[in-house]
Formats: sequence, C-alpha cells, structure tokens
Amino acid sequence: MKNPLITLWDASGKPSEYPGLTYTWEGYSEENGARSLYRYVDTHAERLRGKYLSWIHELGQSQVKQKSLIDHLVIQDDLSYWWLTSLVEKNQWKSPRIKDAIRLFALEEIIVHNKPEKLRLITANRSLHKALRDLCQNLNIAYEWKRPSIISKRALSLQAVYQALPMFLRGFISLRHLWSRWHLKKHSKPRWFGGEKVFFFCSYFIHLCKESYERGEFYSYQWADLPKLLQREGYNTNWLQHYMDSSDVSSARDALNSATSFNQSREQHGLHTFVYSYITWGGVRRVLRNWLKLTFISFRFRGIQEAFRPRGSHFSLWPLMKDDWLTSLRGPVAISNLLWIELFDAALGDLPHQRTGLYLCENQGWERAFIHAWRKFGHGRLIAVTHTTIRFWDLRYFIDLRTLESSDDHKIPKPDLTALNGKQAVDYYLSSDFPEEETVECEALRFGHLTSLSSTIKKAKRKDEVIQVLVLGDFFHSTTDKMLRLLGRATRHISGPISYTLKPHPGFQVKAEDYPFLDLKIVTSSLSQILNEFDIVYSANVTTASIDAYYAGLPVIVILDAEDLNFCPLRGVPGVRFVSEPRELAMALQEEHHDLDVDTDPEEFFFLDPKLSRWRQLLLPKTVIEN
Repeated sequence: MKNPLITLWDASGKPSEYPGLTYTWEGYSEENGARSLYRYVDTHAERLRGKYLSWIHELGQSQVKQKSLIDHLVIQDDLSYWWLTSLVEKNQWKSPRIKDAIRLFALEEIIVHNKPEKLRLITANRSLHKALRDLCQNLNIAYEWKRPSIISKRALSLQAVYQALPMFLRGFISLRHLWSRWHLKKHSKPRWFGGEKVFFFCSYFIHLCKESYERGEFYSYQWADLPKLLQREGYNTNWLQHYMDSSDVSSARDALNSATSFNQSREQHGLHTFVYSYITWGGVRRVLRNWLKLTFISFRFRGIQEAFRPRGSHFSLWPLMKDDWLTSLRGPVAISNLLWIELFDAALGDLPHQRTGLYLCENQGWERAFIHAWRKFGHGRLIAVTHTTIRFWDLRYFIDLRTLESSDDHKIPKPDLTALNGKQAVDYYLSSDFPEEETVECEALRFGHLTSLSSTIKKAKRKDEVIQVLVLGDFFHSTTDKMLRLLGRATRHISGPISYTLKPHPGFQVKAEDYPFLDLKIVTSSLSQILNEFDIVYSANVTTASIDAYYAGLPVIVILDAEDLNFCPLRGVPGVRFVSEPRELAMALQEEHHDLDVDTDPEEFFFLDPKLSRWRQLLLPKTVIEN
C-alpha cells in the first residue's frame, strides 16, 4: 500500500501524530504508533552493514584524474595514506556520523519500498537535512524540512570555538598534545633483546595490575599470564608501549619512571620503552612537511563529493562524512597519523631483527603505520591479537571482501595472522570473508577469570522471596542516569518485591540519594565477588561487564541506548533481553524464565583454557603441556 507521507522525527519529546508513517531517528521506543529506525536497522543489520562496507571500498577505488584515491595518497615508500584515514578505520567513537550513514541507508530502503509522495523531516540537524533533500530530489519525492519549535542552544565553549575553526588550523593546534608526551623522550634508547629467543610486543601502557605496579613489577591485564609463560620457557620480551592518559599511570613522568624500574629486571619483566621516546625535532619537521604535502594532495580532489554517493543509492554521504574526510587529510587526524608513521619508522628501524611480533588489534590507523614499518625493516612473523570482545557494529573489525582480494600495488597493510579469542570472534571474522588461513584461535587473555564464574550460578528463588537485581553502570554517567530513570518508571508496572543494587563504573561516583524512587544500594566490590548474591543483572549496552554476568549463569537484561546502535557484546546471544521502554523492562524483570538456571557454556563466547594451550601451540609449538 502506498503511503502518501513519511515523517522522520528527530526532535525531543514524543513524535507528533501525522498521517501516513512516522519513523523516529533516535531511540528504540515505538510508542504512539511511531516506528523506530534503529529497530529497522537492527532487523536488517547484515545487509545495511554490508552496504556501508561496500561504499568504503568503492570510495578508495574512486578514479580521480585516471588514478584511484588509494594511489593518489601514496606519500611514503609504498604506503598509501588512505589506509590510515578515519573513513577506513570506521571507528564510531571517533566518527559518530557513521551511525547516521547506516540509518540513511535504512531510510532509503523504507522510502523505496513504501513509495511515499512526500517526506517530512523534523530536525535541527542541517547535515541530515541536506542528505535527505538530495535523496528526495533524486527520487522525485516532495520534501519538507521543519525545524523543531524548541531548539537547544549550544553554549559558547572552547570546544565549540575549536570546532568552528578551519580544519588546517585545528590540525596545527592538535600538535599541543606532544608537550605532555615530550618527557618520554628522556627515556634512554633501549638495548633491545635480539636473537631467536625473543618476542616483541606493541601494547598500551594501561590496564596494569595496581599491586604489581606499585611493587615495580610489570603485569598487564591485556596480556595476563602470556609473558610469564614465555619467560618460563626461556624467552625474553621487548615492549614498545603506547603511553595514554589514564587512572593507571598518573603522568608521562610516572610512566617513564615505571619503565625504568621494570628494565632493571629486564629478564623478569621484559624491556620497555615508549613510542614517543623516539620523537625528535627533525621528526616533527618531517611530519609538518608531509602534512603540507597531504593537504596539497587533498585539493586535487575537487570532484570527490560525487564518490560519496554510494553505488545504487540516491543520496550523498558527503554532508555526513565530510568532516571525517577533511580531518583525515588536513586536520588533527592527519597530524596524528603522520606522527605515527614517523615514530614507528624510528622505533622499528632501531630494533634488531625480531622473529615474532604481537600487537593489540583494534584496526586503528596507527596499526597500519606499525605494520608498514615492521615490513619495511624486515622483521619476522606479525600476529594481531584481538584482546577484547568484537561487537557486531564495531565496523573496525569488518571489511569488504574486495579490499582483501585486491591486487593493487598499494594494498592494505595487514598482519600475517590474527589471533581470535573465541567462537564469536571467529564467526564474525569468517562471516566478513577474512581468509581462514590468516586466523588462529587463541585464549582470551583478558577474560581468564570467567572460568571461575560458572560456579556462581544461582538456583531458582521461591515466589515469595525478594528478587535481587544488580545494575551495571556505564563508563558514561549520562547512560547510567538513563538506565536508572528507566528503571524508576518501570517500577510502576512491577508488583512483586524487588531490590536494586548499583555497581557503578569505577570511573564515576553515583549517589543513591539522587534516585530516591528506587531505594538504591551502591556496591563497589569486584564483580566476581558479588555476582552470586544476585538473581538478575540489568546492564548498560556497551559494557563488557555484562559478559561476566552471562558467564555466571544470571539472566541479563540490556538497555538499548536511544542514541546509538546496539553495541552490546551479547547481541544475538540466546536468552539476553534488550529493552528500551518501561513496560518492556518491567516484563523482563518479572518473567518466569528467571526461575530457571541459565545454561551457559564457558567456551561458547571465549576460549578460556588456563594452560593457554592454544597460545603454546602458536608460539611454542615444540613445548609439552603439563597435565
């Protein structure tokens, strides 16, 4: 049936009633007859994700003056800078417009299927307006843009002023972060381990064991017991560390002092230095020179906007993704990536030959620079290590098959092997057509503690007992606030006795008195210590803590973030409930299936052998695993 009007609602409050179909741009709620665009995306996720990945591939192959974009951006040796751009990285935390692009693909499908006579858009988002106006013009559909009657005014701030600056100037300003890391230059050049009995690690200087750190000992939760295993087998380890601002290490000076302490017992803790220890004034000058070169190249692409129109689509992604393009070629991202190229060339050129290297894999731009330098200086086998969960919508881990099969001279830099930490990661990689022979199964080093959680499974509660609900807060305080307020509204629809306890994210404090409608308790103990005290877990969408609850055999309810795609690591896992409305949450908290134990297989999600037999087979194939 043809609908004369489709309304897209992108404003605060509940959608107004209009004839025809109404879709909400934000949120998963489908109250008042409106339909959720996010729910449509979730239903057709595979196809929509594929469309976006296909467009990224074709953008790189776009011909400008008889050369592909990839070839135009070869700025050093045989490395195409294209592979370091934000567009290729596809990191939705750095590029929030990606979710807009995905929804635009979805909306086009809805419009083509329903064939409306008119599209009405209610939004203050000018970029979205430009994209939809283009779509309607190409489909010969009448278009109306209405700005909400109440538009929040952005307060003047330094961030707002910064965003209004020309991209080139923003790039120059971004150099200021060098000063906070310049102290690392004082770290003396290491006497690297060389020879056959050495493994090289490129890692982040975060997620360190506090107790070990204070004793001057190195223990990273990201690598867990793997370095100790190698040490016991007589191997030394070289560590090139990324210093990052974090609660683990208070400053660059503190990081430097810690590395110096570790290096005093190098056979025990490995030899450590920092990527930024290789910064020089000459290197900064080369970065600036290459930045000017890259900026100059970018002005060749005057007709590049047309390449932002996905093949077979009737809209352009240029209004949405323009900022990612400009910041990658002229702005802060360009400066950052060129600096990575300079630093990794200096660091890996300083290394004696390394037989095997391992690095934490998130498919970020810096990793392409690292891989290129590793190959450039002739080092050996390189293994990318997936150290955390892989989420369906984390597009960094997915790629169009044609990109992998390309025979171009300037191919995407990639490792020899990718170590996948569980069945979910394997399934995701192989579904994205990664060559199976370039992957290997290894234990999930960060999640070894999950093996002990399976014993915490709760037995069914009697009907007259109070249901104990554990709320797992989010890294962002605003998300935790949304969770608790939704829970407050849900309690109006709950009849039985329920008790609520919040475990906030370690980075944020939450006051129970701010939520008097919940009679909320606060707990800060480690999750493994308290899970056996609860019957149900109510979790934020992104946090990996929900996995702990799942492994403990507890029913898990996850809130869908109204402003984001479903990034939950448990997406698609049987038995996990996703909610966005008060009644949904109330029903989930009271469902009869909570009276049953949740049957979980410890190996279903991660590989968790405490003997690290898979890692042994990969790195130490001649060793014997003791029973």
